[in-house]
Amino acid sequence: MAVVGSLSMVGSRFCELSSGSFSLIKTDLKGDISIDITQGDSVNVFFKNHDFEWLILFSAFTDVDGAEKQRGDKNGLCYLVNVGGTANVVDACKSSNRKLIFISTDFVFDGSAGPYHEDDPTGPDLKKVSWYGLTKIEAENYIRENLANFLILRIAYPYRGRFTAKDDIAKRILRLYLKNQLYPMFSDQVITPTFIDDLFPAVKLLISSGQEGIFHLVSSRPTTPFEFAKDTVKIFGGNPNKVKSASIIEFLKNPANTPRSINGGLKVDKIKALGFKPTDWQEGIKIIYKQSAGKLI
Repeated sequence: MAVVGSLSMVGSRFCELSSGSFSLIKTDLKGDISIDITQGDSVNVFFKNHDFEWLILFSAFTDVDGAEKQRGDKNGLCYLVNVGGTANVVDACKSSNRKLIFISTDFVFDGSAGPYHEDDPTGPDLKKVSWYGLTKIEAENYIRENLANFLILRIAYPYRGRFTAKDDIAKRILRLYLKNQLYPMFSDQVITPTFIDDLFPAVKLLISSGQEGIFHLVSSRPTTPFEFAKDTVKIFGGNPNKVKSASIIEFLKNPANTPRSINGGLKVDKIKALGFKPTDWQEGIKIIYKQSAGKLI
């Protein structure tokens, strides 16, 4: 299996957990095996030089607020990576008869009627979808239009044990809390976080059982950022009463702010029907506490 984005927050953990089950070819923009997915020649050389059946694409521009500053700019880095880069990988998969696993996001929905099933239409109100979400919609559409053998795995608000290169939702909460800088967290926004350790066993099951199409991988029980933050702070020994609440509805009244889902989240009935039970968000926080011996950052 080829892993593109093997140094990323999600991809690196997938590699750690899956190396005993899959023969991995790990590549990243700054990896020992280098690839720049925005460059078709770079992608084609990688495909020519390495033998694999499946490729899992973790590489993406995921800075949602940074992406919004590029809204409508198809020459911006977000579009070049998320759409152009994905298209380059898809084209190479198609021409060489390889299979693709694409990591996508709940941001493809406008957040007006969630949590969402896999077969719910993306958007549908694209004005309420961030530029990051719009680029992932376009990438998903390109995959579905051009490949017969693919899996699209949508995750949301991913978190994991200790990883120093980038914050996730849990690390950001703890880092800011310890600095007394934690901003008020939305108490009226529905989210379904993903425990990153779930990706390896989920992918292993989907491949071994011959699945295709779109699957969601998140906590089956929704929460709010406020509730998630209070539990994270409490489990890591802080005072949850110091976590303050805010309203996403009020936040979104300012047109300068990045669009975000209000009634968001994903449903996981499809993968649960295969016998896989995604980790509940509260249990996931307890696991990362144990994994990090209480020191996530």
